[in-house]
Order: sequence, then structure tokens, then C-alpha cells
Amino acid sequence: MDLSRRTLVTGGLAAFGAAQLAAQQPSPKLGIIGLGNRAQRHLGALKDLSDVEIAALCDLMPERMAAAKNGPAANAQTYVDYRELVRDKNVQAVVIVAPNYLHAEMAIAALKAGKDVLMEKPIGLDWAEAKRVAEAAKQSGRILGVGMQRHYANDYAAIREFVNGGGIGKLNLATLSEYRGDWNPKTTKVDGEVWRYQRKYAGSSLLEFSVHSYGFLYEMIEAPLVECSATGGAVHWPERTTEDVIAVIGKYANGVRVSHSYCGYAPGVPWRLTLVGSKGTLDYDRKTATVRVEDKEPYALDLRSDNTDSNEEEMYRAFFEAVRTRRPPPLNPDFALEATKLAYAAWMSIDEGRIITDKDFA
Repeated sequence: MDLSRRTLVTGGLAAFGAAQLAAQQPSPKLGIIGLGNRAQRHLGALKDLSDVEIAALCDLMPERMAAAKNGPAANAQTYVDYRELVRDKNVQAVVIVAPNYLHAEMAIAALKAGKDVLMEKPIGLDWAEAKRVAEAAKQSGRILGVGMQRHYANDYAAIREFVNGGGIGKLNLATLSEYRGDWNPKTTKVDGEVWRYQRKYAGSSLLEFSVHSYGFLYEMIEAPLVECSATGGAVHWPERTTEDVIAVIGKYANGVRVSHSYCGYAPGVPWRLTLVGSKGTLDYDRKTATVRVEDKEPYALDLRSDNTDSNEEEMYRAFFEAVRTRRPPPLNPDFALEATKLAYAAWMSIDEGRIITDKDFA
């Protein structure tokens, strides 16, 4: 096709003008569902951003809504039933910060109502549910962001850029150790018990906790999962159904292997990630990322700790930009599905006692 210089110039100016117009549009009016502990991070980030209006709040506890009605939410309408918030014509985008088992139901309802959605992870309690949410977003034509906000952390960004730029050569192996104490006992209870204790409400411990790390790894592996084997269970607290001990091995289409160990009753043991490439290694303990490459002394990677904006602030900026431009945010449904696939596969492997392959996700 023969394009004249005038066509190219005017086309470029039109695109530039559209981008400028989008940048001038106000942020969408938000409706927030769920005002528990995690929601406080959302509310804090929104208070620190300019040009934000929270048009509606929803929670089962009126005192939570009363406490949240300040700053950008000072004039918010309040609802006990999330379906009423979804129907509110003044709400343009819905933020879902409810327990995991409600994510898919609420997201699909909001998308079908024509709202853009920012939902906390996970995108679904299992693979089939996650696919339904992603399909609902596709069919609705709305923006869907999934809150795996560690993507925006300074340390993750610096390490990701270094590894993807070939800093340790071709990535071959990632070993991850995650040891933590018990879940917060003061969080929301469902049927009288902490919801994170039970699979029917939380999914698995990997879905609730480790998906942040899985997303980080996926952005450096940059290939689909093809095989997974896992073992684990509720060893320390057998009365629960979410696992407190898990060991996972994953294989990706480009040959990268992942080894992950998780323990939910070992407070104080350092989180640790080791990346092994064809030219060297990177070892990270949440404080220092030590690089060891051929013919060089070990050194600490610059983790850009000078950026003081919270991960949630950056997540909202990206979501608002996606809403304005109608382009998917970095934390879009396709990313969430691929990044979370290792958690779904591990859960299936534990329950079924077999190796899970890419055919299980076809």
C-alpha cells in the first residue's frame, strides 16, 4: 500500500492528538467492594493520587464504610450488597478487594454491567474460573486489571530489567524459598473462621501468597508452563485445608526450570530467590541482589530504592491510563492467567498425585 507523506504526518498527528486527549480525561469514578485490611492499602494509595473520586463503597460492616468516607471517598454512596454498587450509574470502574472466593463472581457481574474492573488477585479460584473471568472481560470490551502490584516494585523492576537484558546470560533455573508465619488471625471471617484457612474461600496458599513471586518469575522466563509436579498439605494445622508446606517443580517451554518451597509456619526465615543463567547468577534476599558473573567480582545490583511511590499508586496509575486509552494494562487477564498457571498446576498435582502438563490447560 502506497502512503503519502501527508497521510503519514496527519495520521501521526491524529494519534498524538488522541493520546493527548486521553491524558486530559479525568480518572474514572470508582466503586470499591470490600474494606478490610487489604483495602486500606488501596485507600491510602488513592488518597495520595490527584484527581480521584470514589463514588461508592461496599462492605458488610457499616463501621468500615463510615471510617472510609473521607478524602476522595467523602461523598461516596454506601452499599451492603455489591450488586447495588455495580448497578450504580455514577460508578465507572469497580475495584474488588473482597476475599478470594468472591473475586470471579463480582468481576463478571461488573464487566457485564459495562464497568471497567481492577480486582485483587487471584483472577479465579481455579483455572476454569479464571478463564471465565478473562472471557467475560474479552466479551464485554472493558478493561480488566489484576492486582499483582509487586510488578511495580523498584526491586522487581531492576532485577527484571537486568535479567531480561542478558545480565546473567540465558536464564536456566530459578529457585525460590518462601517461609512465613501464620495468616493474620484478625482478618475477615467467613462462617466463623479466617477465610484464608480454607481452600473453598482462599483457593490455595500459593494463590493467596506466592502468585506475586510467580508473576515476577514469569516476566523473566517469558515462556508458557509445560510441566509441573508438586507435593504438600496442611501438615502443621491439619484442621485447615489450605496447605502450610508445599514443594513445587515447574518446567517451561524454553527449558527454564523453577524450584519453589513454601512454609506457612516458619516466621523469620528469609525469603530468597536465586536465578542461574548461562553466564552467572543473581541471589536476592529482599535486601540485596548479589550478581556473580564470569571473570568479575561479585557486586550488588542497584535496586533503585529512591522511588518512594507505593506499588499500589503505580498500579492505579497504570489502570487509569488503561481506562483512558482503552489499552490493556500490564497486569491484564492474559498476564494473570499465565503468571498464575504454576499455582493452579501445583494445586492440581498435589490433589491428583500426578505430573500436570500443558495439555491440562488446553
